[in-house]
Amino acid sequence: MLTFKNKKLEIVEGDCLDFKPEDHIKTGTYKIIANIPYNITGAILKKFLSGDMKPERMILLVQKEVAQRIVASDKKESILSLSVKAYGTPKYVMKVAKRFFSPSPKVDSAIIAIKNISRNLIRGNKINEEIFWAIIHAGFAHKRKKLSSNLKNFHLTLDPIILQTLGNKRAEDLDLKDWISLIKTSI
Repeated sequence: MLTFKNKKLEIVEGDCLDFKPEDHIKTGTYKIIANIPYNITGAILKKFLSGDMKPERMILLVQKEVAQRIVASDKKESILSLSVKAYGTPKYVMKVAKRFFSPSPKVDSAIIAIKNISRNLIRGNKINEEIFWAIIHAGFAHKRKKLSSNLKNFHLTLDPIILQTLGNKRAEDLDLKDWISLIKTSI
């Protein structure tokens, strides 16, 4: 792992999944600005968004379709989009066409910014993080089924009003606020 460091900037070259923020950041915050390997985008996001020492901001070059999924540009949520939104505020910055790379890849890329990274949303709503993710994963278990079907074996006591409002929807049709309402009234 190569490192360049001065008073305001530290550039660390190496495997992102092996990077330990606590080895480099003694006080204050840090930001991640990176062109990441597309095949481990999910692992990188999980490591830094749900880790103990979170960056203040992430600016990443990712595959364009992944960036669109993260911000749910089609208004359809996914486990990936909810995973990012639960810890931060994602923004699609711009497309970077494949023609700007040499050699040219088969896909276009996009820059995505994730700001306000913290656990405040989950902790502020007094939700157990493990239960939160278990319910979301169960909700997405069968993409074409309604939420009430996907969660029926999860042993939740679903509030009848919430069930009536959200139970007939598919998991992808619920935004993060809907999931929080569902989980808060179910456990």
